[in-house]
Amino acid sequence: MRLDTLKHLARVVLGTSEAEKIIVFGSASLLPLFPDLGDDHGGPLSKTFDADMVPLPFEEEVGIMLHKMFGEDRAFHDHFGYYADIVRPFAFEQFPKDWEERLVPVPGVERAFCLEPHDMAAAKCQAGRPKDIELLALLFSTGRLNPELVKERLYEVPMREAMIVKSHQTLEEAIQRAGKDCGGEVD
Repeated sequence: MRLDTLKHLARVVLGTSEAEKIIVFGSASLLPLFPDLGDDHGGPLSKTFDADMVPLPFEEEVGIMLHKMFGEDRAFHDHFGYYADIVRPFAFEQFPKDWEERLVPVPGVERAFCLEPHDMAAAKCQAGRPKDIELLALLFSTGRLNPELVKERLYEVPMREAMIVKSHQTLEEAIQRAGKDCGGEVD
């Protein structure tokens, strides 16, 4: 996904709904600060075809309508090759404390905001999928993320003990893959 693609998705979702704003999270949320990640010539997000979005205030019926219009395997997706994954606000439970204060605006799209990269990384650590670890390792190795700040943000997410262990193991694996020394073991 490229930044212009994200802008298009944000505009159509905002234009179709009565949302006051939308929050973009997941990998696509990196594009406003790091548009080169979506570069068609090998950028790691060039093979990402969706953007996770939460329209606010969230209304169930509107969310269903937006999914039917702009979701995966719908006419919009078939025509443009990318889609909006409309998500309920419970996704915010994976975000660190005060994440709203660090939102990054989508340039040129009023009322569209992306999760700050370190907050996004904390959520990716909780997911812990191989593609998440790979993306985090790239972001660490290129200096786009600070491992210590991601670790701090993870401590700001309320989690059960098993998830704390899993998310910190994911963080440590990404750091090791990046070849970075974060100053000792990650708890």
